[in-house]
Amino acid sequence: MTPAGSWSKVRDIDERWHDLPLRTRLTTGASVAATAVIIAVIAVAYLTVRHELRGNIDSQLRHQANELAVQKEFGPVGPFTDVRSRVGDIGGFVQLARADGRVQRAPGQAVTLPVSRADLAVAAGNNSLTIHDGVADGRHVRILTRPLGAGHPGIAVQIALPLADVDRQLHVLRAAFGLLAIIGFGLTVVASWAAVRRTMRPVRTLTETAEQVAATRDLTVRIPEQGNDELGRLAATFNMMLDALERSLGAQRQLVMDASHELRTPLASLRTNVEVLNDLDRLPEAERRAVLRGIVTQLDELTGLVADVVELARGEAPAAEHDDIAFDELVANAVERARRHWPTVTFRVATVPVTVRGVSRRLDRAVANMLDNAGKFSPPGADVDVRLGAGGTLTVADRGPGVPSEALPHVFDRFYRADEARALPGSGLGLAIVQQVVEGHGGTIELTNRPDGGAVATLRLPAAASGDDGPEMLPETAAVSVPRASETSLFH
Repeated sequence: MTPAGSWSKVRDIDERWHDLPLRTRLTTGASVAATAVIIAVIAVAYLTVRHELRGNIDSQLRHQANELAVQKEFGPVGPFTDVRSRVGDIGGFVQLARADGRVQRAPGQAVTLPVSRADLAVAAGNNSLTIHDGVADGRHVRILTRPLGAGHPGIAVQIALPLADVDRQLHVLRAAFGLLAIIGFGLTVVASWAAVRRTMRPVRTLTETAEQVAATRDLTVRIPEQGNDELGRLAATFNMMLDALERSLGAQRQLVMDASHELRTPLASLRTNVEVLNDLDRLPEAERRAVLRGIVTQLDELTGLVADVVELARGEAPAAEHDDIAFDELVANAVERARRHWPTVTFRVATVPVTVRGVSRRLDRAVANMLDNAGKFSPPGADVDVRLGAGGTLTVADRGPGVPSEALPHVFDRFYRADEARALPGSGLGLAIVQQVVEGHGGTIELTNRPDGGAVATLRLPAAASGDDGPEMLPETAAVSVPRASETSLFH
């Protein structure tokens, strides 16, 4: 098979593996890992016992070889007979092996031991000792070979002991260990399946809940608490996501309902004026102009309301759109536009260089709404104090009537307008837009009353960098660009 074909086969196996249920893969992985450990332990135990049993045989062979080495003289039969008698007592065999390959069995011994190259090397004096397995007359034996002695060059003595008992014990041990491995594998599979089933229960619950939400669109469904582990945190995160989705969907529905309610009044008034156009030729000139001005005013209200609703529907801008913004310059430009829009109000400004991270267009809209709110509620000739501190805190303080205490908790609600503000132009979305923009930039906005009258709007943004600590008084007039209609939308 070519390497490309082998790689393709591996990829097919990997794809099939990933197509299996997660529970099956986890059970298989845990079972294989546990079984590998069991097999490793069994293998170590088996090898240890095998080494010990064969080591006993080797010890006996070395002992017999040492008994042979203490002989002072070797007659033609004497020591051979002596060693044969000792080895024969434990069922062993003895023979002499010459360097040329010839062998001489012990007297009365019918079994001839095999001679290997290592044995011939010992007989030739090239090695001092060798121990190895062999087969003699169909029997599995352990053979030790060593030189016969200094007086017998080119001759080695071989002593062998049968391994039948050792092999029998090892066979029983292998059967026992094999049965233990099979039982261990079965128990491992059962235990792994039970553990994985219990562990995967939250995942199954999560999957079923997600499927139920997808099928029924019911965002009120929640997953039961599952503890503090990873799966428990996953369930808690999923519940948090459902909470956020439920709030978002509720806010969308509320926005649509509120927008529909707010659109009814200007649309009804606009429709009435448009119907009057059928009799426009019979109306006096002053009434015709009043009707046309009313239509234009109502269209402006509708345009501003739609622009505010669109602004709220945008939500938070992604972090990729955020840039470093000279906040003091942005405030200065917004003040110049507010001065032209509210010529009867004096805007007194003090700023320091401040840099923030955000979307310039959205922050400009928030600041413009704050200034328009102050200008709208300020009496003619009043002052509006605009202060920007080094920490990114912007305050806009007017000298109007202030906000009723019962209305303060609701000033940032969409379409909320206090009774005192219903006669003034606006959609009731201005502060809601400011709050959405500011919170989307990691800041806060609050509205309080001044002790000596008037309201104070405080906007706080995290400053990316700060400049001089001392405030810089801006001139009363400056050359700036003319704002778009959507930038001068009013609120409250």
